[in-house]
Amino acid sequence: MKRFIAVMLLCFAYAALFSISADAQRIENTNPNKQFIPDKSNHVRNEVVVPDFAGYKVLKGDFHIHTVFSDGLVWPTYRIQEAWRDGLDILAISDHIEYRPHSQYMNADRNTSMKIAAPEAEKLGILLVPATEVTREQGVIGHFNALFIKDAELMNLEDPKEALREARRQGAFIFFNHPGWRMDTCVFSPFQKELLEEGLIDGVEAVNGFEFYPRAISWCKDLNITLFANSDAHDPVPVYFKYDRKGAEDVRYRPMTLVLAKDKSLEAVREALDARRTIGSYHGYLIGGFELLEGLFDACVSIEKLSVVGKNTNWQLRNNSSLIFRFNIGGTDYILLPFTSCTLTRTSDITSVEVTVLNMYHYENTHPVFKLELK
Repeated sequence: MKRFIAVMLLCFAYAALFSISADAQRIENTNPNKQFIPDKSNHVRNEVVVPDFAGYKVLKGDFHIHTVFSDGLVWPTYRIQEAWRDGLDILAISDHIEYRPHSQYMNADRNTSMKIAAPEAEKLGILLVPATEVTREQGVIGHFNALFIKDAELMNLEDPKEALREARRQGAFIFFNHPGWRMDTCVFSPFQKELLEEGLIDGVEAVNGFEFYPRAISWCKDLNITLFANSDAHDPVPVYFKYDRKGAEDVRYRPMTLVLAKDKSLEAVREALDARRTIGSYHGYLIGGFELLEGLFDACVSIEKLSVVGKNTNWQLRNNSSLIFRFNIGGTDYILLPFTSCTLTRTSDITSVEVTVLNMYHYENTHPVFKLELK
């Protein structure tokens, strides 16, 4: 009996202790001078909704961005968090091989930013593409991003062509950065023509940050190379770009490359880049090959018969995506902001109309014209 009483007293003591602890916790939580900030799990991801089509998943990526390990101003993990917040699926941190102004403060090799970013990317479900940038005189040699590399240190070579050859030996996908930056026009220099002849250029940026190079769209078609739209951000992305759910036309949207991949994996992304299945998205515009743009438009914009009034039929066009579509039908301009609809009225004997999509380009300064079936 005495032992039983001792055990009960011990239990009461523990209960009292936990009660005091709970009361103390409640007092602490109600302290007006101490507030708690929600952890990362409560942050909001701004989903960029783009329907899959043609049997492919549409992944959103940025293949050109920098951190403090070259001339950027932010830490690698922050780049991953930005990408997640902005609705991206893929990120390539492409710190410069040669230009590393902060290196005096950091004793690290050229693969460090990728190593630091990798755990955060895995945690947040971002596909992190191993990458780097070869940076030489603009207009003479130029800047080039190498994706899917194995070791950036091995590309630290004096001869830029040898650096790109080393990237190719590692199995890299190489694209030409910002062809019009600090240039009056977009042209290939003799050095860049040599790279094309040797097969060392697989793609080109048609959009870099705030700059759009219409001629680069034509290059992609004529030279059979892959189109990119990237931020090339050095400062924190929110300083310059944002994502807006409502699709306001005055918002500076973060550039992104839409990749049509077989699945969400690095292997599928690489296959898609090799096959040139990309669409550039920037500030409400969409650029790429005609067939890809047509497939995107058909996947995003649905049409439904609303009513028949006399000899006319009223149709509803609905945007089922986070993208913006501006188009002309029969001389009338229409705009579909994300997840909005508009009406189209035609005589009931008309079975199709031609749609000129004004915020799409499939060649230099050329809008695609699609046939829209009314049925």
